[in-house]
Amino acid sequence: MATARKFSEKVLKHLKTTHPENAFSPTFVNNFWRSPKFSLRRQAELRKACLLNNVDPASIGMPEPKPQKIMQKKPPKGHKQQREYAAKQEKIQKNLDDMPQKIQKWKM
Repeated sequence: MATARKFSEKVLKHLKTTHPENAFSPTFVNNFWRSPKFSLRRQAELRKACLLNNVDPASIGMPEPKPQKIMQKKPPKGHKQQREYAAKQEKIQKNLDDMPQKIQKWKM
């Protein structure tokens, strides 16, 4: 957090109170989903305000942040010609090795 941020009085007011669990996550009530009191953007803003003001986010009822998923590193797919180049060279070499027998067969 390289820069100093200014948070609104409303955000700072929320740091002083504890919130119920359903304020931060959607709830299913009477066959309908109810939105959380704080959107994910507001939750991120609250978490940053907590960290900058030395307040533990769990103390105001915020859930633990979800760990980020590790990206699977796949090799690039490449072009079809590049992918099949080794098999094609193998086939060419095999055909070149068989060429003397093929020539003898055609001469007869």
